[in-house]
Amino acid sequence: MNLTMRLTRAAAICGCWLCCSVLPLATSAEDDEAQRDQAAYAGTWRAVTIEADGNPQPARERNIVVVNRDDGTWTLSVDGREVSSGTNAFDPLATPPAIDIEITAGDGAGSRLVGIYEIDDDRRRLCFRGEREWRPTEFATTPGSKAILVTFERE
Repeated sequence: MNLTMRLTRAAAICGCWLCCSVLPLATSAEDDEAQRDQAAYAGTWRAVTIEADGNPQPARERNIVVVNRDDGTWTLSVDGREVSSGTNAFDPLATPPAIDIEITAGDGAGSRLVGIYEIDDDRRRLCFRGEREWRPTEFATTPGSKAILVTFERE
């Protein structure tokens, strides 16, 4: 899989991401936490740094914008062209908080990414891999890890 497709799938995570379907037996507290994070994720986010397999990616690979909607859906654009869309599922009580990104249309449709996230008012980070890989446990990549780390800033 080429880097653009991997970044597209990864960014989907970002919006790269947002359906609030945590564990089926989620408690009210878990639902409240997931809804809080989904609300914080809503908005337009631009990728400012990208690292894949331990290597920073060139600036031309960073023109990625993800629009997350309140209903839990997202769209990902690269160089001004919409390339994929989907939903996210959060597990804010995991350590670190976990996210599953479903790509439902466009590049990578039918794929799922597993990752971790952190978010504050104007910045968020995602570290993820493909669904057949293990979920990252830290915000880092190394050569051969198949992990992608993306930092976004709110527009």
